[in-house]
Amino acid sequence: MVLRNVIQVALSQKYKVDLYTSNSEGFLSGIPGITYHNNHYKRYNQKALTFFSFFASQIVLGFQLFMKYKKTDSLFYVNTILPFGGILMGRWMGKRVITHVHEFEISPKLLNRFLFGIVNRFSKETVVVSHFLTSNPNLKNKNVKVIYNSITEDFEGKAKAKHQKNKTFNVLMLASLRPYKGIFEFIELGNRLPQYTFTLVVSDSPDDLKKFISEREIPKNVQIFPVQADVHPFYRNADLILNLAVKSQVVETFGLTILEGMYYGLPAIVPISGGITELVQEGFNGFHRDSTEIDKIVKTIETIATEPGYWNELHLNSLTMKEKFSRNKFEINILKLLTA
Repeated sequence: MVLRNVIQVALSQKYKVDLYTSNSEGFLSGIPGITYHNNHYKRYNQKALTFFSFFASQIVLGFQLFMKYKKTDSLFYVNTILPFGGILMGRWMGKRVITHVHEFEISPKLLNRFLFGIVNRFSKETVVVSHFLTSNPNLKNKNVKVIYNSITEDFEGKAKAKHQKNKTFNVLMLASLRPYKGIFEFIELGNRLPQYTFTLVVSDSPDDLKKFISEREIPKNVQIFPVQADVHPFYRNADLILNLAVKSQVVETFGLTILEGMYYGLPAIVPISGGITELVQEGFNGFHRDSTEIDKIVKTIETIATEPGYWNELHLNSLTMKEKFSRNKFEINILKLLTA
């Protein structure tokens, strides 16, 4: 989604944009005015095949870039640390290479060292999505700029903030069906707070969700939905949004669903570490909580839901806080970067 926003800024300035990405449908699909190129990467059930496909696709990418841009005045904008072929070939041809880093670290460690090493040595400029990432020990490039992510123009146009909470308090989380995302903690919260509704929207297929549900008992007040093309109805019906990422297993460098929730005025509960903490000011528009401290989270939710006037205060503060991460600020910062 962030790359789509970057592309929109480039198009607004009459840049000619060539995008190298997969040919599957996704958030980068259907952008008018750009030229698409297949990056030839394919995932397999076997890790070894996926690993081979990844490296082979980068070799092919490097060759494609050399043949097309060796005699052109081009800027290479690389989204995430993974497309190392673009970074290497861009630098080798003497192009300006900007890498937009979202990751704190990846696994396995050998691949992590290799990819961050490429970014550090061959990317002229590095953009990170939070101040937290500027202290990432993997990043040694001194020319690092923080540009917060933003929502899309389409999302902003559809988001309409609610101004009163539901009669039955509704707690929302959007995540994948990975244990490190805190899905089991979310279900436990539903167990502990049967008087409230808990809504989980996952980024997994209906078949994967059906299998997940069949293997465990889900409380009646917990509703789980598979991947959705339109998440606005879920934000619209929520009173509180959570991110329960398990800090010992994953680091959230940003929190786009939390930002999207802000556009609906939703207070948030987020982890106690990582870039995601920069979206929530403790006690102002939400709270920082360790996802393993269920008792503490239960009390926090009960306070927000029942204390007179408290939800409304947090709600108004959330609408104020979103301006720190506005699309306008993002576009200005990206424009300055591209034209520097």
